[in-house]
Amino acid sequence: MLIGHWNQLKLTISKYPYFFIFAFIIFNFSTLDCYAQKPHIEGGLFKEGLLELKFKENWKYQPGDNLEWANPDFDDSDWYNLNPIELKAYQMPDSLWSGYGWWRISFTADPKTVAEIERLYFYSWGAAEIYLDGELVASFGNFSPDSQNEKTYSPNYAGDRPLKILPKDVHTLAVRFSNHQAKTNHQVFRYFSENLGFNIGFSNAVRAEYSDFRYANSFATLSVIVVVLSILLLLHVLLYIKFRKEEPYLVITLITFFFLCAAICAHILLFVDLNGFTNPIFSGILNSTAFGLGYSFLPYSLSSLFRIKKFYWTKHLVWLALLRTANYFVNVFNFILFDATIILAVIILMVVIMRIAIREKNKGALYVTFGAVGTSVFLLVNRMVNADIISLSTSLYYLDLILLYISYPLGIYIYITNQYGRLFLAMEQEVEERTHQLNAMVLNLTKTQKELSTKNDENVLLLKEIHHRVKNNLEVVSGLLALQFAKIDDPNMQEVMLSSQNRVKSMGILHQKLYQSEQLAFIEMKNYFENLCENILDSYNETDRIKVDIEMKEIELDVDTAVPLGLIVNELLTNSLKYAFPKGVKGKIELSLKNVDNDNFQLKISDNGVGKPLFGKAIGTGFGSQLVDLLTRQIDGKLIQDVSNGTLILINFERQATAKV
Repeated sequence: MLIGHWNQLKLTISKYPYFFIFAFIIFNFSTLDCYAQKPHIEGGLFKEGLLELKFKENWKYQPGDNLEWANPDFDDSDWYNLNPIELKAYQMPDSLWSGYGWWRISFTADPKTVAEIERLYFYSWGAAEIYLDGELVASFGNFSPDSQNEKTYSPNYAGDRPLKILPKDVHTLAVRFSNHQAKTNHQVFRYFSENLGFNIGFSNAVRAEYSDFRYANSFATLSVIVVVLSILLLLHVLLYIKFRKEEPYLVITLITFFFLCAAICAHILLFVDLNGFTNPIFSGILNSTAFGLGYSFLPYSLSSLFRIKKFYWTKHLVWLALLRTANYFVNVFNFILFDATIILAVIILMVVIMRIAIREKNKGALYVTFGAVGTSVFLLVNRMVNADIISLSTSLYYLDLILLYISYPLGIYIYITNQYGRLFLAMEQEVEERTHQLNAMVLNLTKTQKELSTKNDENVLLLKEIHHRVKNNLEVVSGLLALQFAKIDDPNMQEVMLSSQNRVKSMGILHQKLYQSEQLAFIEMKNYFENLCENILDSYNETDRIKVDIEMKEIELDVDTAVPLGLIVNELLTNSLKYAFPKGVKGKIELSLKNVDNDNFQLKISDNGVGKPLFGKAIGTGFGSQLVDLLTRQIDGKLIQDVSNGTLILINFERQATAKV
């Protein structure tokens, strides 16, 4: 079959030999003519309004400095063919570069394209004077053959310079250029050093509009990145502070911080004027290292976040980021190949980790997948744009840049928010269930409380009834003693009966107070003493002759303390009435009870009567004194007696039970 095709081709050539000879000659002449022509610019060469003069074989270079070289008629045929666009320092031989020189290029242009040109585009870290057709059209920095007088130009975000090209058959562009520090910077920074040469071109209305808003667009892009990353950084920091034991939060916080630093360093020229030496430090070294550190932590942050322990070793990838930066200074590996290998390796690792996380049914893992893989994809796109492998519109480039920095932190935060949202819903459901259980318990407790309250009310009534019956029984006893008193003629026996009757009444008054009070366990002592004294004075018919002053605050004591105190006061008051004021002498008795400190009390009874001897035979039977001593010991009290001026009895005692003061 192949032989048949070959025979057919020979037959065709033999029939039309002149046609093929003619086509061959035309092709060769057109090719020769094309190579003989000057470089030609036309509308099709514009990319987003920018036409760069990247005619590699047509640029001429000559070291030295001579203003005659700006003349378009100057013969530069013996100059060196050297393209200045993106010229690296290591590409320029030392024999041709002493820090300054001239570049020239001649070109033809389509008249319509010339009419469209509005501005001159120039990008460099050196100093330059631009001559078009012999006329100086723009200056950048301060050109000088002397490095001390040179002032290099720092590319800024200002718009391109206005330029109007007059129609002409052939145009000549000459660039008087100096960049004394270029080779020195290259020796220090290697890959990070700025280009020795420059980029130059023309722009039309499309590019003019872009360049006028370049600062605003770049600042807006940075603002979006910084604002979003700052908010996410703050939120991640708060999460880490709240949950310090969760190591993933620390790693994610570091990643967000590194990305934020990288974004600021990448746009440092928005705020600071740098030169060919300082710019690589911020825009190159710090930017690249910060982003590399953040990017190298991505696989470990995923493995720790989803607790996939077999990939915890990925935390050591951070050393690759440092090795990547070191490779810029000591070029061991090919930078592009090394960078691409790291990016692809990280992508593969993240895809594997995310597949495991999704397979293990980690809810919300797709958000992290979008963030992690998305960052890598946008990074690859950014690298390909910088390497001129692909081209993007300005708006798409800015969008890619924004997503490059914020995709992963944003995806992580969406994941964490989703997780805590699910946790919140679960907790809310748990709270509802617990609330329902608590409500049921409250209902049961309320019911129990009502039952207890009812029983308590019943017990209170029962206790009051008991106190009331005790009081009634004591009154019966008192009445019986009164009847017995009336039938006894012996004065001594009458006195004994009257004392016994008063003792019974003192206890009866106490029980009366108890069932009349809201407090069944406590007695208000002032009111009790007032009633007790009034009853004793009435029983001895001494209301007019003897006055009893009760100076004390309202004090509540428990029943076990109040009963002995009542009996003590009864005995001491009775003794004063019987012995302190003989032969109808009027007198005064003072009674008080005070709280000395927290748990210590003092009972005081004094009179201005005749007193009694400390030593000698007691008047009467002595039973009352014995009873007072007994009752004082019952309340763990201490009795103090003073008869130097009337009679003064002090009884100090401690609180026997919890009492309200």
